[in-house]
Amino acid sequence: MNGNPPNRGAIAGKFLLPNFSDEATLSCRTEEPTAMDKTDSMDMSSSAQHQQGRLARFISAATGLDGITKFAIICVFFAWFFIDTLVVSVGSMKHGVRFFDASAVIADPTRMFFSIDTSFGVLLFGVLCCLCLIAPLAPHLWRNRVAWIGYLAPLALIVVCGLLLYSKTSGEILAAPSDAGGLRGSVMSLANKILQRGSDLVSRHVAVGAGGYVALFGSLVLGYQGFRRFLRKPG
Repeated sequence: MNGNPPNRGAIAGKFLLPNFSDEATLSCRTEEPTAMDKTDSMDMSSSAQHQQGRLARFISAATGLDGITKFAIICVFFAWFFIDTLVVSVGSMKHGVRFFDASAVIADPTRMFFSIDTSFGVLLFGVLCCLCLIAPLAPHLWRNRVAWIGYLAPLALIVVCGLLLYSKTSGEILAAPSDAGGLRGSVMSLANKILQRGSDLVSRHVAVGAGGYVALFGSLVLGYQGFRRFLRKPG
């Protein structure tokens, strides 16, 4: 055969050496984001922006409150969670009950004389207290005249809890059945009188603490602010 024999080194190099240009092109193609990845990233960014917008709106509403409203909310907050609403004094012993523990005292009025454990009901009532404290933000988030009623939420909670506690402690402790006979009804009436005398004696040792007065003052200020603006704002 004529001609030069093929260069074996060149042939070997052609099959053995990698083509770096092809690999670089392949890696660039695989690193390009797909349409699904772009959609997911756009959804995540829009959701994050939406949450940031809500948070910014909430912060703007909180900062938009006037000084009197902010002061009243702070007073009610500290009075409910850190200052005693009721003070029980028996001899030299004094025991305080915060408004935060009102649900446990309403369920069992004798709990005011003992320490109250942090149960699920107490925590749930604490959440309700926090919702009432942020209720004055409603008219600044929702442009409606009815939203100004949110200023009355702390006062309404205090009044409802006071009425429930009063009904628990002032009513008949032993309820007589409707079909009770004369003798049975007389015995139940006598027992109630004895227990009510004992409760009157105990009530002399229970007084409203500083937290009760501070919370009532702050809630009255909030109620006045909200009711005044409710009357002024157009429907």
